[in-house]
Amino acid sequence: MWTGVAIAAYAVVIGLTGSALVFETELNYNLHPALYQLTSSPNRVSLDVTIGQIKTAHPGWIAFALRNFEDPTGATDLLMRPASGESTPNYRVVSFNPYNGEILLDRLRFAGVLGFLSNLHVYLLSGETGLLISGWMAVGLFLLCITGLILWWPGVQRWTAALLLKRRSSWLRLNWDLHTVIGFWTSAAFILVILTGVDFAFPGPSGKIIELLTGAGYRDTGVSLDTISRKMQRSNVPVMTIDQAVAAAERALPQDAPAGYMSLPASPASPFRVTGYYKGAAPYSQLVRILLDPHSGALLASSNTRDQDRGSRMEQYFVAVHFGLFGGDGLSGLLVKIMWVLLGLVPAILAFTGLNMYWIRKLRPLWRRMSLNG
Repeated sequence: MWTGVAIAAYAVVIGLTGSALVFETELNYNLHPALYQLTSSPNRVSLDVTIGQIKTAHPGWIAFALRNFEDPTGATDLLMRPASGESTPNYRVVSFNPYNGEILLDRLRFAGVLGFLSNLHVYLLSGETGLLISGWMAVGLFLLCITGLILWWPGVQRWTAALLLKRRSSWLRLNWDLHTVIGFWTSAAFILVILTGVDFAFPGPSGKIIELLTGAGYRDTGVSLDTISRKMQRSNVPVMTIDQAVAAAERALPQDAPAGYMSLPASPASPFRVTGYYKGAAPYSQLVRILLDPHSGALLASSNTRDQDRGSRMEQYFVAVHFGLFGGDGLSGLLVKIMWVLLGLVPAILAFTGLNMYWIRKLRPLWRRMSLNG
């Protein structure tokens, strides 16, 4: 019972925060319109100069990545981590106008209401430890769903009748129907969301399971530094500028997969890591990762999700499935997001109706007996 209560409480928190985050992009657009409504210009400021100024203004922080630097109407984001080396997902995001260098917004990743909800949903406010706890709780929630489907089965003769709410039912019957009917009709989507969440917490074991189920070899889309160290040019040439690295990435990436994220070298021996996202695809589902020599800009390694095996390609869609981002633009995308918002409310409904059934069947009779004996 207490395991079920704990998992139910977790499911309610994850479901409600997930519902709130489905429209996170749209909410941020309205909260910070200046970040998304820039007037494009043929002239851009030097990234090195602007980033140098930002680093000077934040002596306790180290720049580790750049994103959205190819967006013509959106701000460029510089990501920074504490110089102390503390490992935290709550990095600093400094957004600036790429045309004049103006700082538009400077905040921590989990600042504000949306940041708090995101931190709670992904990390349970506890960093990587919270992510692991959330992963195991999601495994328990998956088992709860499977056992719920087994208990739902009413038999061959009555299974079609168990798909609909009964009209003019008593409160007890309505509570039962709400639990079983809503649970059944949302189970497929709910299990997909749960399993994709488990993958975020345990990507290694999840990849092996996908390999087993699909019959295809699992390949990580990343590239090991050990495999490219021999290709690195050994010279006294200084590390190229960020502007030069962006230009090199533009030459190396496909035209329909412009750069969207760049990891900056942690040392002169580390490459630039750049990710390009294919236009028109669901977010994070189709991409190209490249490694660039930090001295010459030469292409050291490349990995394209379109060249992956079936299992690896399927895993690339997990982010879009988990957050309801696979519907595309327009009405279809809006309808999918609305469905995912409603899906996030389901755990609260199932928890309430499930605990109510347990109270009626077990706890209330026990309470009455204890009262009489008392």
